[in-house]
Amino acid sequence: MEYTELSAYPLPAGTTTCWTPRAGVGSWAPDPRELSYDHEAHLACAGAGSWIGSVLRMPFRYDAGALRRTLRAWTVRHEVLRTSVEPVHDASGRRTSWSRVTCPPDAVDVDRSAPVSGTADEARATVLAAFEQIGPQRWPHVLFASIEPEPGAAGPDDAPGFTLLFGADHSVMDAYSQLLWFDEVTALYERALAGDSDRELAALDVGSHVDFAAFDRRLGMLVSAEDQAVTAWRGFLGPELTFPAYPDPALARRPGDAPDGAVQHSSSTWVLDAERTRAVDALCRAQGTGLQSAVLGLLAGAVRRRTGATSTAFVLPLHTRHEPRYAGSVGWYVGLCPVRIDVADHATTADLVAAAHTAVRASKHLASRPFARVAQLLGVRDAPRFVVSYVDVRRVPGADRWDECQARTLRSAVPDGDEVYLWVIRSEHGLNVSARCPAGAVPAARLADLVACLGDLLDEAAGGAGSALVGATVTA
Repeated sequence: MEYTELSAYPLPAGTTTCWTPRAGVGSWAPDPRELSYDHEAHLACAGAGSWIGSVLRMPFRYDAGALRRTLRAWTVRHEVLRTSVEPVHDASGRRTSWSRVTCPPDAVDVDRSAPVSGTADEARATVLAAFEQIGPQRWPHVLFASIEPEPGAAGPDDAPGFTLLFGADHSVMDAYSQLLWFDEVTALYERALAGDSDRELAALDVGSHVDFAAFDRRLGMLVSAEDQAVTAWRGFLGPELTFPAYPDPALARRPGDAPDGAVQHSSSTWVLDAERTRAVDALCRAQGTGLQSAVLGLLAGAVRRRTGATSTAFVLPLHTRHEPRYAGSVGWYVGLCPVRIDVADHATTADLVAAAHTAVRASKHLASRPFARVAQLLGVRDAPRFVVSYVDVRRVPGADRWDECQARTLRSAVPDGDEVYLWVIRSEHGLNVSARCPAGAVPAARLADLVACLGDLLDEAAGGAGSALVGATVTA
């Protein structure tokens, strides 16, 4: 599994159709459940054209009617996909906040555009143009596209199949939701082809992210200026209340290094194969840690090697799906955790892994407190600049079929900026690092060097015959 931009996915030439959920104007009703603090903050800073999504090759014959019913079913099964927001104004007409509106399942259908035939590049352009309309303030917050390949483009054996994609606004979607979609939409389409009714397809017993958001709002309201989360974030952000940046000025946006209107540089690299990933994991577990600690600790080691920095500070996203009812739910279930890993002189692999384990263990509970609420209390105006995400996808439903379906999670290209993001994914194939940094040759080269150094350190640990992590002292 890789997390990349659509430009890196091999779309086929063929007939592209865009699919748009719709609901009658009169079907929307006020919903008293409040927005989460994160959703509210997202509305304040996010615009149209920033989306996340997924793409796969459906291993079935193309049937427009069955596909429409499938996409409708997926949209109505998850309540968050049929909710939206409306502005709340004061007496002077100034917008003061947002309120939620929701429509019932029976009011939702899916329209399709006129099919357009073209090359793979033309198909990609059509999809990207459609997804540019996705935003947090206008429903629908998810759009779909299908590409029926021209004869000879379906595969080496010309097997039946077509490409299916979706893009969604972050307010209704997180990375795990992107991964869940593959298995759910494939099963729904197979059932639609078999003749299941719309009511049968729409039935799903999972928790609603709308309920979770209301709970998260209430939880955030309990956070005061004296809360330990506020104290911890204040210490992490420092007196200027700014997020730590990647500690190398060369891996930043440089005037003249990229043209106006450039988007950030994006890459995807396999740093470790399955066998050596298992070797590192086994060594970590023998010392009471895990692969996440190895990745984060050795990343700090790589940063030290490449920049000389004795401390690596970054934001670590962590899931908040702690209740079983939300395990199969679509929504935004993510909190933020501040992490700082100090790297002493002559630190061994064991030292780095132990330091990362201790750092995350000490602060991971902070992810349960909505950061947007903490930022409100502190008066933070800055956004994360160095973010590292780690996700183990091996046990996601349907993961064993992702290869044959050419499944991949997607993110939109974003305007050039000064942030550095690393998404580390562990799958059955090993470790993949997807990365994004400012545009330009210098930042791109520095980022590639950092990822390569991380890969080298992990490879050294895997080949250490058990010695690399011996002697680690882990703080429980």
